[in-house]
Amino acid sequence: MPEQDVSNIIVRDAIASDIDALATLSRKTFSDKFAHLYRAEDLKAYLETAHSPSFYGEAVANPDFHVRIAETAQGEMGAYLVCSPLELPAENAAPDAVELMRVYVDTPLQGQGLGTAFVRETIDWARRRQASELYLSVFSENTDARRLYERFGFEKVGEFLFPVGQHMDLEFLMRKSL
Repeated sequence: MPEQDVSNIIVRDAIASDIDALATLSRKTFSDKFAHLYRAEDLKAYLETAHSPSFYGEAVANPDFHVRIAETAQGEMGAYLVCSPLELPAENAAPDAVELMRVYVDTPLQGQGLGTAFVRETIDWARRRQASELYLSVFSENTDARRLYERFGFEKVGEFLFPVGQHMDLEFLMRKSL
């Protein structure tokens, strides 16, 4: 996708040289939002695998993934998006289904429409891939995110337990038909 300028914020494809900063931002934004829910060892175990440079390196290198970052005019990374082939436990999903895996906006950039822009971009990406369904999961207690997704036509279609270390979160599985 071409670069975009959204209120002095540059949104672009992530590249290999972004991987360390992306992993750092992902650990920070996840921790800022959710760390209070977990024991330190559970959070550490989760972040070391799911938000590692190796995860992002593989995602950026994989043509089936869609990894985008948002930077300030000063070049500071402040938000990111990861879309992928479907990995969520969706029963009876279409073979061409894809997923919005992650969208996080760091506190200084919140309220500028980046989350909304990234959800729109995800839907466009899924349509370009000719996917018939787009899935995502959201923490059951994250009502703001659920409302955002519902505004875009996502509907809750299931629940599952998501491990963060040894801790299990109740996640809502949401789907949008395309």
